[in-house]
Amino acid sequence: MDVYHRSNSVVLAACLAVASGAGISCTGFDEGSALPAGSVPTIRPDYSGSVIPPNIAPLNFAIGDSGERFAVVISSIKGPKISLVSVSPEISIPAGKWRRLLQENAGSELSFHVYVERKGRWYSFSPITNRIAPERIDRYLTYRLTYPQFYMKDRLEIRQRDVESFGEELILSPKDGCFNCHTFYRHSTERFLFQARFHGKNYMLLHDRGKTSLITPTLRRPGSAYASWHPNGNLVALAMDGKVSVFPFVAGRGAEEVLEYTDLDGDLGVYDIRSNTVSTTAAISQKDRMETQPAWSPDGKYLYFVSCPVVPKEEYQKVQYDLQRIGYDADRNTWGEVETLVSAKETGLGCTFPAVSPDGKFLLFCMTDRGSFSIIRQSTDLYLMDLEKKSYKKLEINSDHSDSYHAWSSNSRWIIFSSKRNDGIFGKLFLSYIDSTGIAHKPIVLPQQDPRFYEKFTKSFQRAEFTTEPFRVSPAELNGIIGDTDQVITAAYEEERR
Repeated sequence: MDVYHRSNSVVLAACLAVASGAGISCTGFDEGSALPAGSVPTIRPDYSGSVIPPNIAPLNFAIGDSGERFAVVISSIKGPKISLVSVSPEISIPAGKWRRLLQENAGSELSFHVYVERKGRWYSFSPITNRIAPERIDRYLTYRLTYPQFYMKDRLEIRQRDVESFGEELILSPKDGCFNCHTFYRHSTERFLFQARFHGKNYMLLHDRGKTSLITPTLRRPGSAYASWHPNGNLVALAMDGKVSVFPFVAGRGAEEVLEYTDLDGDLGVYDIRSNTVSTTAAISQKDRMETQPAWSPDGKYLYFVSCPVVPKEEYQKVQYDLQRIGYDADRNTWGEVETLVSAKETGLGCTFPAVSPDGKFLLFCMTDRGSFSIIRQSTDLYLMDLEKKSYKKLEINSDHSDSYHAWSSNSRWIIFSSKRNDGIFGKLFLSYIDSTGIAHKPIVLPQQDPRFYEKFTKSFQRAEFTTEPFRVSPAELNGIIGDTDQVITAAYEEERR
């Protein structure tokens, strides 16, 4: 396992004790004799008032209140407490004890009692409380790391993280070109797609149960950045004929708005893995409209996407997408009528990145002031639609900065999204629990081994996807396929389907 971020903080310098009693004495620390501090402690990252997975890695943090020594007691209903005393404000929680405490108390509250020693006296802060969810989170995350605004395309990385630990390994690190928008079939690494752009061409990197291929359709340029597996496993909806423009933006605006990205054209098609063909229908490939970002419903009966009129580059500020869907019968390969779920004209905002929960109950999407690349728009927020009622709401977990690039866990209880809420520049991954009624609970940032990791890291996390298993394809194999353009498989383009 290639673990490349390790903690350099000094923790647990004084002692580490685990006890089940009410009082703990360790080199002068006795929680029962501490004086009340009269406030809630400041901790970074903010792990307070949230719902956390029962299989999450330790929530290591730094105490922001001054003192000569620091202590933390972590407890729940069952099992022994975890007690830590340190001369440093950086607190690292023992993984084994943490794991056992969470597993024994799934569905219960978890309390953090923070103490600070000043001039020989210990002070007790009001406890920090989180709830341990009964439902687990998928163990693995695959995401892209990049510098803000893609200034260094040649240093893009795709990595996989084990959320139960701090283990992380490199999946793909191209020497040139752009590789992104990984798409998995049913949260499995047995079948996945990557977009690959290099040497002025677009490709699809397809891994299908042990076989990896580099594919390019003919007649139409494949915009395979956005793709979605049909639940039957034989079809992939993808964006094609995509034409975009990226150009510098004027200074003096928000910190993240230093590049402007706008679509100039785009249609949707369906790639059939069995026949190696791409087909489409007029409703999702209209000449006067742009269609992109497809997402199948879990039953395969609907294809969700966003669509807007084609506009000249000079009018990029008018690009606002409607949220739409179209019926589909996979057995007959026939399409229904387009239905508009959210109209940009009515709301004054455009929609991006529709994603249906695996249980088919909710649709998670973004709304932003313009464009489809909503991660760079400060105004971007997350919305949730109840698909039975077709009503939607702005989620409670949004910030004043971009909240986008979201994905569902396989059990429909967790979402991951990229947010610039901390500084407006660097995207970080946040996890939020979505209960059965559609309430999104306060998110937590993806925990890191070093409590001060996010204060020093200068890359952005993007496009995270859950999987239930690790990658079994080596980086060398993936890079070998990508570099061997002589082995490209050309997919045929079929006539328009009705």
